[in-house]
Amino acid sequence: MQQKVFEELFENYLQNNLSEAEQQKLMEIIQSGTHDDFIKEKIQSLMKENQNIEILDKQKSDDILSFILSQSSAPKVISIHDNKRSYRKIGRTLVAIAAAITILFALRTVFVAENVPNVIKTKEENVEKESSILAFNGKQLIRLPDGSTIILNDKSSITYDQNDFDKQTREVTLSGEAYFDIKRNEKKPFIVHTGKVSTKVLGTAFNINAYDTSDNIEVTVERGKVQVGDVKKTYGIITPNQQIKVNKNTLDFEQNNIKIETAIAWKSNYLILDDINMEEAVALISQKYKVSIVLENENIKKCRITASFLNEEDLDHVLKVVCSVIETTYHYNQNNTIVLEGKGCE
Repeated sequence: MQQKVFEELFENYLQNNLSEAEQQKLMEIIQSGTHDDFIKEKIQSLMKENQNIEILDKQKSDDILSFILSQSSAPKVISIHDNKRSYRKIGRTLVAIAAAITILFALRTVFVAENVPNVIKTKEENVEKESSILAFNGKQLIRLPDGSTIILNDKSSITYDQNDFDKQTREVTLSGEAYFDIKRNEKKPFIVHTGKVSTKVLGTAFNINAYDTSDNIEVTVERGKVQVGDVKKTYGIITPNQQIKVNKNTLDFEQNNIKIETAIAWKSNYLILDDINMEEAVALISQKYKVSIVLENENIKKCRITASFLNEEDLDHVLKVVCSVIETTYHYNQNNTIVLEGKGCE
């Protein structure tokens, strides 16, 4: 069953038909390394079918290859389909090959490194040596190496140096807005840089609004304590339902009491199922969509799921993704209650 699910996800990825949650599930399966042979055979088959077809001239081929190689250390897979306007004349099959190779470069680099020419491997190695900075852009859930999570708002970005992170400190740079849920580590403070302002915590949950279009940086705490300041001084230490607002130009600041719900209202449209059991997942889905959901047997409660729905997906889409992940099905009963059925997990 797992093999069938993987093959369906992989085929849909090549056709650019996966949701963010489905793509995340595919990435997790690929990371396990249990389906490398299938991926290799798929790429070889696609290449074999098209080995005598010249769709692109050499320059365009090199451009596409460079694009693929440039994604090798990216934190998430970016398909060639993201550049439809630039490559609208590329054959569908060649795009599929590029997409498949992109997956391997991002998550299973060993196979590709053994099969590409030396000049390409050298180029890849040079890129990795030159930059150890990871960049995340646009709304998404980010899991950091220390177990902390960040939820990025739209038109926002997070960067950090993967070589230095979690050594003496845990430091990231934010542009835009993000919600942070930080694992506590008293020996390694977590620091968020937003221009001249730094936010320092040991372990807490808080929101930072630092869009370029705003004159201010706003730091609001949901849980724990947060220290806000710059290289010269500390502005203050705030606790839940408190906010420090700093003017980017003058560095003047003010501290106010504010309901955290106001600061993180943007996050209410997101549905984040972050490695939770199905009992917890059902509660979150029921709350968001104002529906009643029941589980057919207790074993379904034991299943765990990780999925992110960040684009106001409708209920049926969410249920289809969740059921595909834990291998269950759902239906509506006479009372319009949603019933999830299946063998569940041990």
